[in-house]
Amino acid sequence: MKHTIAFSRTVTRLDDAPRGGMQEICISGRSNVGKSSLINCLAGSKKVARVSQTPGKTQALNFYSVDDAFYLVDLPGYGYARAPKTEREQFGKLVDGYLETRKSLVGLIQLFDARHGPVSGDVSMLEWLKTWDKAVFYVFTKADKLSAQQRSTIEKQFYGEFGVENVTLFSARTGAGLDRIWKWIHRVVRKT
Repeated sequence: MKHTIAFSRTVTRLDDAPRGGMQEICISGRSNVGKSSLINCLAGSKKVARVSQTPGKTQALNFYSVDDAFYLVDLPGYGYARAPKTEREQFGKLVDGYLETRKSLVGLIQLFDARHGPVSGDVSMLEWLKTWDKAVFYVFTKADKLSAQQRSTIEKQFYGEFGVENVTLFSARTGAGLDRIWKWIHRVVRKT
């Protein structure tokens, strides 16, 4: 099924977030883990989300309309942001406020670099997600850079930890895992 995904708006204050109650699924992960590449892959275009070679470029919430039915929301990446401490604190508060208070938020896609698995900031996010009461899908990006044995090891470990229906290996280069991500998105958006 082909979807139409289009950039909607950038939000630096929650008061400026879209109104109207369309459901939202946000995408979280370290800077440079592949959030923009995932959005572009979901859209079937390399031009929907800007992919930067400089980690930490996204410092706001970027809303993308999917079929005018719901939003994908790209969160600022954590871990490498090249911004003054006061700015990092400001967009940290924006993200915290969004995750904790946004009523239209129904799920979160958490990205990890498959080559390294969860590291530093990822571990903190995983701990926080244990207390969160919404749907979560765990995506291991850059899977095309792993051997078959490495992919198998990740699947065994994290399928056991998070549940087979909540994890996938993904490659923006090959599109591997994209169907599983769409199935999860459709399930979460329909359920609520």
